[in-house]
Amino acid sequence: MLRSHFPAVLSASLIAALASCTNESKTVGADASPPAESPVAFRATGNEPGWRLDIGRAEMVLLTNFGQERLVVATPKADASGGTIRYVARTKGGELVVAITDRLCVDSMSGMPHPQTVEVVTGDRNLVGCGGEPVSLLQGAEWSVFEIDGAPIVAGSQTTLGFAADGQLAGQASCNKLTGGYSLSGEGLAISPGSGTPMTCDEAILAQERRFLAALGKVQGFSITADGLLLLRTGDGGSIRARRP
Repeated sequence: MLRSHFPAVLSASLIAALASCTNESKTVGADASPPAESPVAFRATGNEPGWRLDIGRAEMVLLTNFGQERLVVATPKADASGGTIRYVARTKGGELVVAITDRLCVDSMSGMPHPQTVEVVTGDRNLVGCGGEPVSLLQGAEWSVFEIDGAPIVAGSQTTLGFAADGQLAGQASCNKLTGGYSLSGEGLAISPGSGTPMTCDEAILAQERRFLAALGKVQGFSITADGLLLLRTGDGGSIRARRP
């Protein structure tokens, strides 16, 4: 079952990416030869039954029946209204309607969170799934850590995480600056933490930093809660919890 949270407020980056995918709508039959590939600006997927939608600047491609059926249409003009971007295209079988809402969606098979909830209606089929890049949920404003393995951080200390678009990790490890890198794939999230030039801090702060760096190195996945908190899950059952200001 898909779980969705967050208000339906479309991000400026999503609007810009999808609004650029405009063309007059025309239909290429599902059994026709696929046209030349065009850059994919947005991708959505769903399960039971499995399907995938790619929206490019020139065309939209809908794969259904686990990839055995392929419908290709020219990308129509995007209409953004009421927190949803909508596409309506004509096909031989009627209309293809795509609605993309900026609302958190969790993949029902992998458990991976995605920034958008997507609904595709074609013929008598109503397909619901997730869209957008999961990594975009991590990137942006810095996260402030408030709990490590169930224990609150030391009062007055600062422990933060920032996920850069180039795969670099930065922030405050508690005593020292946080450095390192991260990668996100279908298998999960991996973090390689490090710290800057050693500084002298209170022993409680140093002990917290050691716990924090050790936990980061064991992270295997992440989720976003209904109230917008970041949960980093470690392979041994531990966790790191953080929030944005």
